[in-house]
Amino acid sequence: MAQLAEAMGDDEFFGAIERFAGRFESYRDLLPAIPYAYTRTLLLRTPRYEVVAMRWSPGSTSPIHDHGDSRCWVLMMQGELAVENYECDDDRSGPLAALRPTGNLALAAGQIDFRGGPTELHRVQNPTGEIAYSLQLYSEPIERYTVVDAHSRHRRIVTATCDLELLGR
Repeated sequence: MAQLAEAMGDDEFFGAIERFAGRFESYRDLLPAIPYAYTRTLLLRTPRYEVVAMRWSPGSTSPIHDHGDSRCWVLMMQGELAVENYECDDDRSGPLAALRPTGNLALAAGQIDFRGGPTELHRVQNPTGEIAYSLQLYSEPIERYTVVDAHSRHRRIVTATCDLELLGR
């Protein structure tokens, strides 16, 4: 957790994610399960940030996406995820995204990842036969973000939603 505290550089952010990581066993089984999909559960929202728990079913894959105007720290709680990273090499005003692959990352329990802005995109997948869980802290709370079709490279803006709210847990 010391690496996460250093990466976040904000005691309030670190305190929030540390608190929910410590309580993981108390809410893990409450997170919605959808076969071959991931779910998002809102745990805390403040004007500065929000904490979201994600449950990644085996075989689930996110679209290629950014995190809008939010920064995002990810703490893997259980299982493994594969991450394909991309940079967007255009001004994001047109319908097609100029994506450039920048590498792959494997995340296992206890590891962290960070997204710093709208030019950093990724696609996340649970390639294993086991459920994976992660905690995300978004600063600012994420409202809208861009999704890019992997084949056509068309981009669209979507509204961030959660499948469940467990505020105050």
